[in-house]
Amino acid sequence: MNNLTTKTSRHQEDKGRKTSVEKWFSTMKEIWLSQDPDLIAEIISDTPEYYENPFEPPLTTKEDVVGVWQDIKSQKIDFVKIDILYQTDKVGMAMWKFKETDKPLHIGSYYLELDQHGKCSLFRQWWNSAD
Repeated sequence: MNNLTTKTSRHQEDKGRKTSVEKWFSTMKEIWLSQDPDLIAEIISDTPEYYENPFEPPLTTKEDVVGVWQDIKSQKIDFVKIDILYQTDKVGMAMWKFKETDKPLHIGSYYLELDQHGKCSLFRQWWNSAD
């Protein structure tokens, strides 16, 4: 096998593996779509700084984060889309779109920092709706 073939094979193998940031956003989306908000605790650090709203103080416990996620139980979800715009090993930025049946489209962005265990230690979101 020549050097180019080896590099290409390695690149294809690496392409199949998700980064920590990709895994985190993918898991968050799965939790959202499954409407099982208690699972969010599994991907949040023990001492998060979680900004649900940029104009309010952060949530600082897993219990508080799980509490705000309870709203997803009543959502009639048409779709959730998350596109990662930037990532390093521990930092991610993404654009998202969310649509509920008979409600306006929501579009926003996320900023995420992960701890050494791949759990969210800092989360910020900004969003707006089309109404």
